[in-house]
Amino acid sequence: GSLTYAKAKYKSINGLIESSWTLNKNDFTLDITIPPNTTAMVYIPAQNSENIQEGNKPASKAIGVNFLRIENGQAVFKVLPGRYSFAAKQI
Repeated sequence: GSLTYAKAKYKSINGLIESSWTLNKNDFTLDITIPPNTTAMVYIPAQNSENIQEGNKPASKAIGVNFLRIENGQAVFKVLPGRYSFAAKQI
């Protein structure tokens, strides 16, 4: 559709969870904050994990980021507490 931006915050029992994403032509970005004592499953639209970066390096080499699988056209990662900035080229 025409949605190109979203932002949300949630005050969890462990602290504030934040997520915002933008889609600009073929570039997708996702910024998230995961509080202490929490893990998150992150879904990024992509056909493979090789096209995804976190903090200007391949997501596969990012600390606290673990690639799990491709599911329905999305790369699925498990992330530990912290701040993350993902970027993906859409093909």
